[in-house]
Amino acid sequence: MSLHILSLETSSAWCGVALLRAADAGAVDLLVREHQGVQEHSARLLPMVQEVLNEAGIARTQLDAIAFGQGPGGFTGLRVACGVAQGLGFALGRPVIPVVSHAAVAQQVRDPGQRPLVVAMDARMQEIYLAVYRRESPDRLACLVEPQLMAGEGLEAWLRGRLADLGAQAPWLCGDAAAAYPEVFAGFGPDERTDVARPTAAAVARLAHGAYLRGETVAPELAAPLYVRDKVAFTTAERQAGAGGNPRVAASGAQS
Repeated sequence: MSLHILSLETSSAWCGVALLRAADAGAVDLLVREHQGVQEHSARLLPMVQEVLNEAGIARTQLDAIAFGQGPGGFTGLRVACGVAQGLGFALGRPVIPVVSHAAVAQQVRDPGQRPLVVAMDARMQEIYLAVYRRESPDRLACLVEPQLMAGEGLEAWLRGRLADLGAQAPWLCGDAAAAYPEVFAGFGPDERTDVARPTAAAVARLAHGAYLRGETVAPELAAPLYVRDKVAFTTAERQAGAGGNPRVAASGAQS
């Protein structure tokens, strides 16, 4: 009997759906749909879900679990994926598997060895969502630095210091922040960079598969987005006074 896990990822400008099918013999395959357009996540997500189910020839009732990328990322996108996952979980009586979107970026790096996987995502307002992982198995990552909001100034020195404290090797850098803020990551050489830029529903599905087998699921009502930013906008008066970014980060430099 096959295992079916539906995964949703809308934390970035891309809307993604993947259906993972795992056979008793261990074979795993994925059906994927993606669409770019951050303003269209809520309209496109459920039709894309139905498309992959139709392609697989299964009904929603044959799903075993619903996974979703919980962030950090765009607030609206996080709520869309979480809300749809909860709704399907409640309706079908199935568990939900939250997957950190940064882990879904790190998951895509091929053969990283024991090198730490630094995931740096553009958080806008001159800030970066940062996390660090290490590969433990094909579908499991150990988190070395939890996702957090960072100021760009001094970030590399802070990160190098943390990695040294952990006794880590030279890192692999992934995510879209290096392209958005090249000056922040100028110290990372070509041998420390990857071309992995964003989380995908397929990567969420692969991590969710391992989590499901380990029993790491939650009830739909316990699923929640992962927010790491305290404030997302400034008043007109604050902007005129020169405020920018997250006040907590601005006050503490490159601290968490």
